[in-house]
Amino acid sequence: MYVERQFLIKRFSAKAIATGTFVAFALDLLTGIVSLMIFSGDALQAGATQDEIRAASELVQQNDAYLFAALVLGTLTTVVGGYVTARLARQLPLLNACAMGVLGVGLGILLSSQSESPLWLDIFGTLVTLPAAIAGGYWGRLARSGRLPIGYYKDAETTAATCLEIDGRRW
Repeated sequence: MYVERQFLIKRFSAKAIATGTFVAFALDLLTGIVSLMIFSGDALQAGATQDEIRAASELVQQNDAYLFAALVLGTLTTVVGGYVTARLARQLPLLNACAMGVLGVGLGILLSSQSESPLWLDIFGTLVTLPAAIAGGYWGRLARSGRLPIGYYKDAETTAATCLEIDGRRW
């Protein structure tokens, strides 16, 4: 049991998980700023003070279209983060993308306590984070080449279905 756990832990890529999480949060920040500028309309002007930005933020938190856009964009940024994690992870890309999703859920719970958003948005956003990260990980692992296993032991059919060779290159 100890050997199995140690074997599995070595397969996690802290660099891939941290990078995917950073990408997701950076995109969240960027889409949040752009959404605030779009949905606040005239309430937010260039050179606005901190109080004016806070007031504009409180105003858009009451707009259902803004909340829906924030939910959709937040989910998409998590998918991108899972994709980046899977592409960077050398082994077990889906497990690494899942770990990125778990980290995202934890950070989301920590940050939602300071959020002005409605409770339903925080709950729904938390519930879709892990599946979104795994979906991104799935897409990130689809076309993987490089160092790959030779195949499944004594199972040529599964090996043929899983490991493709296109133009002399294994995928």
